[in-house]
Amino acid sequence: MRRRNLLLTLLSALMLALSRLPIHLGWMVFFAWLPLLYIFETGKAKSADLLRMGFIMSIIYMSIVFYWITLVTIPGLIGMMAFYGLVYYILFYAINRIFLLLPRWRYLGFISIMITFEYIQNFGETRFPWFNLAYSLADYTHLIQFADVGGVVGLSALILLINVLIHLMLPSSQKWLEQRGRNHYVNASPRRRQVISLVAIIIIFISWWGYGENCLKNLPLEKHDAKIFVVQPSIEARERWKPEQYDKSLELFRKLTLEAAADSAKLVIWPEGAMIGDLASDYAAQRDLQKILDEAQVDIFTGFQHYEPDINHPRGERSYNAASLFQPDNFHNELYFKNILVPVAERMLWMDIFPFLWKLDLGQANWEFGTKLAYYESGGYRFSPSICYELAFPEIFHHMAIPRDTLSGEFNKCDFLINITNDGWFGTSYGPWLHAMMAKFRAIENRIQIYRSANTGISLIVDPKGRILSRTKLNEVCVISAPLYTTPRIPVIRRIYKYPFIFVGIALLLALIARIKKTGG
Repeated sequence: MRRRNLLLTLLSALMLALSRLPIHLGWMVFFAWLPLLYIFETGKAKSADLLRMGFIMSIIYMSIVFYWITLVTIPGLIGMMAFYGLVYYILFYAINRIFLLLPRWRYLGFISIMITFEYIQNFGETRFPWFNLAYSLADYTHLIQFADVGGVVGLSALILLINVLIHLMLPSSQKWLEQRGRNHYVNASPRRRQVISLVAIIIIFISWWGYGENCLKNLPLEKHDAKIFVVQPSIEARERWKPEQYDKSLELFRKLTLEAAADSAKLVIWPEGAMIGDLASDYAAQRDLQKILDEAQVDIFTGFQHYEPDINHPRGERSYNAASLFQPDNFHNELYFKNILVPVAERMLWMDIFPFLWKLDLGQANWEFGTKLAYYESGGYRFSPSICYELAFPEIFHHMAIPRDTLSGEFNKCDFLINITNDGWFGTSYGPWLHAMMAKFRAIENRIQIYRSANTGISLIVDPKGRILSRTKLNEVCVISAPLYTTPRIPVIRRIYKYPFIFVGIALLLALIARIKKTGG
């Protein structure tokens, strides 16, 4: 029995992992949970089995989907496997308890617990929301249109529901339902239950696809010739920080910017950390950028490092991963500081609580957290920026794209968003693709166009319908552009983006009831 459970877990992990890769197997996500649902339904898994299952899920899934982390840190990926192995054990244990003790609510409990797992990864210093099932649907533009109603959580919930309905159709599931007296899924014969499940699946997919078709055909878009260009320099990640590389890099940015200017560019977007010096205080860096601004006569949005002296700080200064808009006649616009930092890589965990961790040097940057968003105007169009990792966080994008006036309560939607990044650390792996595809979801969730500049790729431009208007290849040196499309539509999810807490509440309530029932309370 234990061997069978481990093999079924391995099968689930493989299907989940393969569904995430750029090999057009996203459809697997609709079947990926079937082996695990079978295990939970049989009630044969013991605590030790669940622990092994948790680690198998973590090791297999992460070694396939996140292997590119080893290009930066092998111990880091091993640590993540161990951490998420324990997390999966806790999830599987809770689901198993609910299946055993609260059979009438087992499927609701399963869906709620897995949604809780996805959602809580948006919070805290260890946040890492890369496990969302919804991202497996990146190839299916029709299906992901629903993100403007339910967000990635809603898409994940639909995926889990489809898994449950397919599970209920399988003969093996019917057998266990009958043997264990768990036939709470409508008072009908096994054959009729299968038919009802099939009909439910068909209705869901027709409605789901139909909603997407309606959005793609009827969402009103206004086209603007905004002349916004995205630069991809493809400078090797480690080389770009060497002093001797500075002049060469600057000349490449100058060449690409002038290429865009020759095509009547108004705004040119450079990637994260494109300028080595602090553009707020480094005179040499300011002079070099001003020369390009004067020659090209375009606005430039770029990333850079920023430092502020602070005698009370453990390092004597605060450092930020920063970005800003620079214009030929206005060099000093508001600075944007990255709000959400990559755990450990950009900042060691919990240093505000444990100051001694400032002395621990694992090669991390130890940036400070930004505390507010920034908004800029170029060519009469208003936009807000994000940096790298922030692309994975839907809620901050809601506030960037569609800020709400604190006094009137009115929404004031931007015309477009910018995301700048440096994914060069991940080489030619599919890590940059996984990261870039998140832009499709953020664009749909906010019905807004996104311009993404990635140092080595993948740079792209995504319209409010999630369609990629232009994109680059990895390590391609180029400039891309596309017309700007805007829509006044305020998506439903912008108003209800906190609704996933309902799933969190249900999961906690069912877990508590199962605990009380187990102890005979």
